[in-house]
Amino acid sequence: MQITNSMRAHNPERAAQQDAGRRSMETLLNCYCREVAEPHGYVSVGPLFGQNDWPQSVRMALSQAGGSVMHVRLAKTEARLLAVVDHASPTGNYRYHSSFYCKLPARPWTLLEPDSMASLLLRELSLQTDTGFNEELMQQIRDSVGVTAAILQAGCSGPFPASPLQAFIASEQSLTFGHPFHPAPKSRQGVSHEDMLRYSPEMGASFPLHYFAVRREYLLQQSVLAESCDSIVARQAGMVPEKDYALVPTHPWQARYLLGHPEVVRAIRDGRIRDLGPQGEVYFPTSSIRTLFSPGDPYFYKCSLNIRITNCVRKNAIYELEGALQVTRIMRELMPDLRRRFPGMQVMEEPAFMSIDLKLDDRERNREVVEGFGMILREAFQDSLESGVTPLLAGSLFGNHLEGEARLRELLSPLAQGQANPESKAIEDWFSHYVMHTLYPVLYCYFAHGVIFEPHLQNVVIGVKEGAPRQVFLRDFEGVKLLQERYDERQLKDVSARGREALWYSSELGWKRIAYCLFVNNYCEAIAQLGAGNAVLQCRLWEIVRHHLQAFQREHGDAASALRIDGLLNGEALPGKTNMLNRFHMRADRATTYVPVNNPMGRTEARAWS
Repeated sequence: MQITNSMRAHNPERAAQQDAGRRSMETLLNCYCREVAEPHGYVSVGPLFGQNDWPQSVRMALSQAGGSVMHVRLAKTEARLLAVVDHASPTGNYRYHSSFYCKLPARPWTLLEPDSMASLLLRELSLQTDTGFNEELMQQIRDSVGVTAAILQAGCSGPFPASPLQAFIASEQSLTFGHPFHPAPKSRQGVSHEDMLRYSPEMGASFPLHYFAVRREYLLQQSVLAESCDSIVARQAGMVPEKDYALVPTHPWQARYLLGHPEVVRAIRDGRIRDLGPQGEVYFPTSSIRTLFSPGDPYFYKCSLNIRITNCVRKNAIYELEGALQVTRIMRELMPDLRRRFPGMQVMEEPAFMSIDLKLDDRERNREVVEGFGMILREAFQDSLESGVTPLLAGSLFGNHLEGEARLRELLSPLAQGQANPESKAIEDWFSHYVMHTLYPVLYCYFAHGVIFEPHLQNVVIGVKEGAPRQVFLRDFEGVKLLQERYDERQLKDVSARGREALWYSSELGWKRIAYCLFVNNYCEAIAQLGAGNAVLQCRLWEIVRHHLQAFQREHGDAASALRIDGLLNGEALPGKTNMLNRFHMRADRATTYVPVNNPMGRTEARAWS
């Protein structure tokens, strides 16, 4: 159904539900096409036979908006799907101009609704893999639509504020639709609807932290700073704990969860832990929901949340915190040279963590408490943000559907006018600066130092000055891995055996992680958003990536990098993470699989596309 302005005004709840369902269908079909249909040759875009058979609205969309018809075949259910897209997309970033239709054998075309499309695609996957229907994923998709509708109805997004840190908070809290290639990007299992509204960043949430005091013999902490983690927390909270006790902050939702844990209840009863309640300054949840920021605090607090958000329950295992601390040690040694080579590069180090270890005989119960209270400090912007620079989450600009387009127009329109450049030239210049600030340091860290960053859209913060990229901040050291061939046990002596296993990656797996995050998750979305509806401009933007790959190899490359980069320049397929299949098969994130995604940087592919 077409959503009219009248409907939005008179029935905003229904309009929000319609918009959320529509976006879910677009995302689901893009996931399915990239992960299943494209690799098997089941997608075709362009002039097709059978036009007399098409629904009237499809023919009308073609005549009014132009574009091409997409046809998707579902081999097992023998269904066919039909929709109008703006143009063919080698990377699967399709933009839709019509409703979605399905045709079964000997049946007429029928209009698909969000639930019926999700059910149809999951049933097709069940038949393909000879497994049962995944009801859990179906519920996650429905939950994601419901959360998105609530966000849309709240209507909290708008232009970025003038204050740099307030603009940063607004960007973190603006991801209305979530990951454009995840089947349930806004699913939040294990949390009530009321708590979702209260604590979601997209709702403009803010709240004080909930503090506990723990006897020091049960405090678990590490720091690479001159100061301990608990000292930093106490100073920032403006609280002086009782003698022999240390402060431990938690997310308020997690505090309520922990207060229901039997071992925490016992520890409070006998005085090992004290519940101090909500205290101190207000913090803002960022896009990850569990990482909290207060503009006056030199550190973010990355807290545990026993809530499944997209793929994972977001609790902090100690081995993960140890790994982040080890990455901080390594990056502190590398950063002086990296800053000389790449002046706009910054990393947001994670230099201290803390938790509560009750030293229980029941190891499983003890682990639950340790992980439940686990938190780590992440460096904020106090010492790294250049004057006049505004930090913005990359995910707020790219992969953020219509809101990302609006935010990009805010940045790019003044550049095009101020330089008397055509808009496309301003876009190309802007994107070239962005690629320069991301591609070079990420690839150099991998090839020269064996450090595998995870530069997807929620791990990159763009420092913008006068509308153009000036700095890039790489974050989330939990997601950073190390090449095992470069870092042996002696170099990781401060990390437990479990922590080392989590840090180590093979060169092949490490390259797939970087290539997916940088080229597919990041640049595919940036180019699709910057060149919205303009296939020729998108092709030119991929040429810019190609140019910077060649320049990187000339200036910083070696024999190992030449093998990988030559492959990309010759059109070797990019690795696409299979988020839909991972959720369908309930795989752990480390066991993720990849599918080949067409690489627009290859000369043959680029000519065919343009």
